[in-house]
Amino acid sequence: MLPASSGFIFRLKNTFSAMDAPKRLLIDGYNLLNSRSFPTPAHLDLEGQRDHLARVLNSYAAKKNLRVTLVFDNSQKPSREVSRHKRLKIMFSAPGQEADDLIKKLIRQEKTPAELTVVSSDRAIRFAAKDHGVSSLSSEEFCSLMRSDGGSGSSAVTAAQVAKYESEMGEEEVQFWKNLFERKRRDE
Repeated sequence: MLPASSGFIFRLKNTFSAMDAPKRLLIDGYNLLNSRSFPTPAHLDLEGQRDHLARVLNSYAAKKNLRVTLVFDNSQKPSREVSRHKRLKIMFSAPGQEADDLIKKLIRQEKTPAELTVVSSDRAIRFAAKDHGVSSLSSEEFCSLMRSDGGSGSSAVTAAQVAKYESEMGEEEVQFWKNLFERKRRDE
């Protein structure tokens, strides 16, 4: 766990500010999603968790005037860009390629490294970022930064927001509704 002291948050904010307020974030999706610092509703399946993360990051990007590229390992999805919002681009690695490899490739291709910050706790990714003049934050540091921004994205990742998505339905009832909607989608 990261220290919750105000000194830690102050240093983290100063670090982020000293980076000339990066204009873009390159985020290791599953690394952030699996961080202990990023709460996700327990009842969501993997796709639901990715959607939740995308909503949180899209909101944060809008409030902080950032562009975010969120990279995931390929999961039976088309390779490369899958979804693009105004401020959030979601990419999946190509079949047989790990997201880490795609992130490192994007770091190597970066033309303006001072404008980019990589978010990952993966040491190899952070070393690649450092080697190419790109700043980086661990997933835990990034979550702390979002929470400390006083509503600038933090409201989307608080325990209260997670509780909003919690369901009182049992697993069988959830599965029933999923099956029903899936059948309806196929019939359309």
